[in-house]
Amino acid sequence: MVSELSEMECAGSADVSAELALGVLTGRERAAALEHLGYCAACQESVRRLTATAEKLLELLPDREPPAGFEARVMDRLGLVPVSCGCRSGGRRRRSRRWLGRRA
Repeated sequence: MVSELSEMECAGSADVSAELALGVLTGRERAAALEHLGYCAACQESVRRLTATAEKLLELLPDREPPAGFEARVMDRLGLVPVSCGCRSGGRRRRSRRWLGRRA
């Protein structure tokens, strides 16, 4: 029988399992998640499956860098001007890459 405390720990682990599987979870959350995984086979399996999925997704990426000018062409199509440029083209509003990341 699973205790109420274990269920709460599993719920907390589930909240951060994707970040743990991707290797981007740091600090106290990572330490707590790894401690929980040390004794919870169900959460271990969940993180294992997420890690395998992440690895398969990485295999879908091209083996080479995008061609020169790719980023500029994407930014142009989106109507954005790179911040480092410092210019405005065609009356378009200048937006930061951070804005682009949030929109993506």
